[in-house]
Amino acid sequence: MSTLPAARLHHPTRLTAGSIHLGVARDIRGVDLRPEQRLNFYPASPLAVLSWIFHGQLHRVQTQADGLTPVLSAELPRMLFTGPSRTPSISWSPGPVHAISIGIYPDALKRLFGIQAGDVRDLVLPMEQVLSASACQILGQVQTGEGPLFAQLEVAIQQCARGAGAAGGAATVHHWLTGLMMRMAATHTGIGLRQVQRQFKRQAGQSQRELQLYARAERAFALAQQQENPIWSEVALQAGYSDQSHFGREVKRVSGFSPAQFAQSMKTDEAFWMYRLLGET
Repeated sequence: MSTLPAARLHHPTRLTAGSIHLGVARDIRGVDLRPEQRLNFYPASPLAVLSWIFHGQLHRVQTQADGLTPVLSAELPRMLFTGPSRTPSISWSPGPVHAISIGIYPDALKRLFGIQAGDVRDLVLPMEQVLSASACQILGQVQTGEGPLFAQLEVAIQQCARGAGAAGGAATVHHWLTGLMMRMAATHTGIGLRQVQRQFKRQAGQSQRELQLYARAERAFALAQQQENPIWSEVALQAGYSDQSHFGREVKRVSGFSPAQFAQSMKTDEAFWMYRLLGET
């Protein structure tokens, strides 16, 4: 279980599992947190994310060229679209906040909203600037007090579907990636390898090689969380890295921290609640 009762994972039903990876709810109303504890650290991710802020404010935290001075963005919109992100990110709330974010598989964006994942990489925009007016209308009708929010959002997302749904789901990024590779191989028999690679990148938003970065990091984060005092050379080997240096570079690329910094922060820093929550998967 998560050490934070204010953070909760939501798993999709069978109906939406081919499009939705996970939902994450964060509700710190009534929780006494210091300003630094209201930071939220997020890893780089191949998923697109739809977010709803039902109460309070959230701001993105960026740094100046010196790498030290934090700068807050303007208040984020109530309905936010984040494309597949190749770098980690940070947000901050000046007070209590209640929000839900739902991770969408990159290949599902076309079925749901008619957009290609590769066209929205690294974008952070109000939903209405990315999705159609009809989709935003459906996604904006969810209301607190009218039943479980995640269930309402699941239904709304399914109503946006522009094409046939995908069967099954995936417990991890590794499982999703493996399933996508198998489907691509089965549906593109007889065409050249480069054509398959181009089709894969078009569907997933990034190349197979780029996506393996997230699958390895996911495994490494889980291993680090399971061990009291991780032996990094063993974690690197079990997670599929070529060596410990390779492991260190990729962990820093996904999280922004060295393996030792990350492991310590995940155990003790409130701002790393997302990583601890994802470890539950």
